[in-house]
Amino acid sequence: MIRIDLAGLRRTKWHDYAIRFLFGGLITAAAGLIAQRWGPGIGGLFLAFPAIFPASATLVEKHEKQKKNRAGLAGIERGGFAPAPMPSLA
Repeated sequence: MIRIDLAGLRRTKWHDYAIRFLFGGLITAAAGLIAQRWGPGIGGLFLAFPAIFPASATLVEKHEKQKKNRAGLAGIERGGFAPAPMPSLA
């Protein structure tokens, strides 16, 4: 059975959508300028580039960092154990 979970829409903040919209608009405008200069074939290639990708990649990275921090995997706790003396092998 196919099911749609809309809970992710509630977790996403409004500024996340604004960033995606801004990057999408900038990439679309850049594709238009490229199409004016080098023709619609080349411009279309750039327009085919997913306009959402740059913003999505940064947002995914930000959310992954937050998730790791909540789980205690930021490296801060583990880094405290690093200066422990190593046993001598001699």
